[in-house]
Amino acid sequence: MKSNYKPIGDFIELIDIRNTELKNIPLVGVSINKIFILSVANIIGTNMKNYKFIKKNQFACSLMQVRRDGKIPVALFEEEEAIISQAYPVFEIVDIKELLPQYLMMWMSRSEFDREACFNAVGGVRGSLEWEDFCAMQLPVPSLEKQKEIVKEYHTIKDRIKLNEQLNRKLEDTAQSIYKEYFVNFESSEKNKLDEYIEFNPKHTIKKDQITSYVEMADLQENIMSLKNIIKRPFTSGSKFKNKDTLFSRITPCLENGKTAFTTGLNENEVAFGSTEFIVMRAKENISPYWVYCLSREESFRSYAISSMIGSSGRQRVHSDYLKEYLISIDSKKMYDFNILVKPIFEIVDIKAKENKNIRILREILLSKLATVKG
Repeated sequence: MKSNYKPIGDFIELIDIRNTELKNIPLVGVSINKIFILSVANIIGTNMKNYKFIKKNQFACSLMQVRRDGKIPVALFEEEEAIISQAYPVFEIVDIKELLPQYLMMWMSRSEFDREACFNAVGGVRGSLEWEDFCAMQLPVPSLEKQKEIVKEYHTIKDRIKLNEQLNRKLEDTAQSIYKEYFVNFESSEKNKLDEYIEFNPKHTIKKDQITSYVEMADLQENIMSLKNIIKRPFTSGSKFKNKDTLFSRITPCLENGKTAFTTGLNENEVAFGSTEFIVMRAKENISPYWVYCLSREESFRSYAISSMIGSSGRQRVHSDYLKEYLISIDSKKMYDFNILVKPIFEIVDIKAKENKNIRILREILLSKLATVKG
């Protein structure tokens, strides 16, 4: 190990302060993506005095099932105060003049860090990591000035990603507002089945083992049209789609959480494939593909889809045949005008999404270079 590498345990200590006064503050958890999220756990009848406090610049992690998840859910808390389950170890840096919390979080965000944690995990397939083994994991510790320099560069990249994401959300909301004005607030006595305007799960032929683009359910984001990731892999089986198709999640809780995507980034005329747990929706002739996506996000349509779900409570699905029966009014002139208005919006969103993809690559390069940092 390089001379400037030191065990994490040399710099941190466990914090265990309980919510004995029953403060009414947010209850949080740590996601697999290494961020804090508001907890959705049912806490009725739970003794909240056992829950731990977590404060600004403190960390929480879950060391259970590390090998199964392939990651350590660990995050740096940046708000003022919250409570968290006693199952999470909460820790903080003893002396921030030696190690910055933001620098440590950068190190723990590296894919190499997660791989090392999985290697050290014990206890079968799920593989938990002991606290002592976590503390024994090492990182390079340069001077405080060097740490500040690295953190500043990293946060410049993060801020650019966040800015683009905020812009895209505003643009998507604008497109949705235009859709609502043109079609939701539009009243007509004549309604037709959605099957007349949208082709569901269009048929394509892909040769077995042909290399093409692949999308998993996890690549659909909540209320964001851009796909998180597209990889190349040999075709086996699954839903098939092309550019400008809408991918609509058909299972709980993904449908309820608004997981939907508008496909871009494929090669011209490329047929991609992916999870069978999303329904492919394609605009028919004279129908705007942007209209299809906005419809998929529209509240009354999603409510209809959710009400049509069948199956066990833990894994309900909606079938495309139910969606075909949805009744809707269409005005050809409004459709044309809507397409002209929102096309530039979708194009800008696509540009910003591609920019963020490249910036994320730059972020990963920066994180990888931490292993060789000096000074």
